[in-house]
Amino acid sequence: MKIDLSIIVLSYNTKDITLSCLSSIVQHTRGLSYEIIVVDNASNDGSSDAIEEFSHSRPQVTLIRSAENLGFGRGNNLGAKRAKGEYLLFLNSDTRLTDNALNESYEFVISKPDLGVYSCRLLNEDKSIQPSGGHFPTLPRLLAWQFFLDDLPFIGDKFVSIHPHESGFIFLDRFFKSKKRDVVLSESDKHPDWVTGAFMVIPKKVFKEVGGFDEKIFMYTEEMELAYRICRLGYKTYFRKSPSIIHLGGASGGSYLALSSEVKNMIYFWRKHMPAWQLPIVKMVFFIGSLLRFIIFGIIKGDETYRKAYARALRYSL
Repeated sequence: MKIDLSIIVLSYNTKDITLSCLSSIVQHTRGLSYEIIVVDNASNDGSSDAIEEFSHSRPQVTLIRSAENLGFGRGNNLGAKRAKGEYLLFLNSDTRLTDNALNESYEFVISKPDLGVYSCRLLNEDKSIQPSGGHFPTLPRLLAWQFFLDDLPFIGDKFVSIHPHESGFIFLDRFFKSKKRDVVLSESDKHPDWVTGAFMVIPKKVFKEVGGFDEKIFMYTEEMELAYRICRLGYKTYFRKSPSIIHLGGASGGSYLALSSEVKNMIYFWRKHMPAWQLPIVKMVFFIGSLLRFIIFGIIKGDETYRKAYARALRYSL
């Protein structure tokens, strides 16, 4: 049987959340031939057995048990090797689908022969809009990000950000935990450079042509690096405000691992793709930016997550 869409879900110690994600796919997907490939990254919370039991009455679900935690890129590459669909959907386990989001997304992607990467709108559990992508790094964009220039009112609007965020979002909001504004990634911006890996559709032929995820990146920034290579082949990245899905993970501000790994992997991205003369500048900018965040958020504000994360990020920047 022809399969339109292969849905690849990574599972790592998130048994209940993963089962909720899988149930939402089955419940809300109609008129589409699909398969679900779950790669369990050596969970120790009983996830594998629970997913296998779930699959007994649902033949469209396949479980791959990994003997080790492969990380995001390697795990998704493993799932993609088993995929039979013409299109691949890389879907986080902490997402929930509503309505017929997959069919609507599939109808859009097959209408765009130049499509390399696609994502729909992500919502927090309270239905507020979540940042869903951004633009490829350049030195000016890096400076704006690390020195909070793209956070400033009026001035920030002049920059195209690596990480688009809430409209009118300013530095003091972050410090004093003021209520964030609502709109992210302009609705007219249908072609961001990269989209968040929580929901990312890629034609299988494009994924194979580009060689899949870079397996040297364990987690964080891997979707941006993949989109960069795809766009260099001449394909486009698409973002649409409809349909939308729930992404639970984006509701939190950022973990210790996410904050520090982003610095590490952005430096790797620069080393791999950008002119060699830029790397010392990039490392210096990250060092100063990480030091500022360590002092402001880790010491003055007293946030232990920031303190630990940017202490490690400082070492990555040396």
